[in-house]
Amino acid sequence: MLNLNNIYPVVSPAQYYSKEWDLPHYKLPDAAFILTWVVFDEEEAGMEYLTRDEYQYLAKTHKGWQQKTFENLRQSLAEDENFFTQYQLSDDGQRIILLAFMQNDGIGSSRILLSEELEAAFPHGYYLAFPDRCCGLVISKDVTNPELQEIRSLVRHMFETANIPMSDQLYASEGFTVPGNWTQPIDYVLSNLLVSGVSKLREAL
Repeated sequence: MLNLNNIYPVVSPAQYYSKEWDLPHYKLPDAAFILTWVVFDEEEAGMEYLTRDEYQYLAKTHKGWQQKTFENLRQSLAEDENFFTQYQLSDDGQRIILLAFMQNDGIGSSRILLSEELEAAFPHGYYLAFPDRCCGLVISKDVTNPELQEIRSLVRHMFETANIPMSDQLYASEGFTVPGNWTQPIDYVLSNLLVSGVSKLREAL
C-alpha cells in the first residue's frame, strides 16, 4: 500500500525522462532538470521513483498530495539534525556565505526546493548548487567575487567525488521554482523553527 508519508520530492536531470522510462515529473523553469518524487521503503531502507500508476492513484485519491511531500521533507530531520547541516561564514565572521544540506536521508539536494524557508532566510536572494544527490548548497547573493570563485571550486570538487553526481554548476534560484501551493507549509510552527535556525546563526555573528 502506497504511504503518502514516505514520498519526497527530488530534483533529477531532465534526461531521466524518456520514451523508455515514463517517469512522472514536473518541468522546472530550468529545462535541464525536472522535479520527480521518490518513495522510501522503511523496511529495506531504500527508495524508488514514483511510478506512473502510483502518480495517477495519488492524483485521484489525495488532493494536494504534492504539498504533503514537501512537508515530509521538512519533517524528515533526524533528532540530531538541523535544517542545515553545515555552514560557511565570511573571513571576518560577519556574513553567512552558504548553508549546506547533507541530511542522513540521502536527499539533501531536495532542500534547495524549500523556497518558502530559503527566501525568508536569504531576503537578498541566493544561488543554488547540488553537486551530489545527497548534498544541496544555498549560497547568499551577498558573496564577494573571490568568495564566489572559491565556492565554484568547492562545487566542482564535490561533483568530481560524488557518489551520485548531479551538477558542477551554480544556478539561479528562479530556475527551480514550483507551484507555491506545493511549497506552502502545512505546519507553520515547524517552518518558522527552520528559518529561526538561520536567524540565530546571524544573531550570533
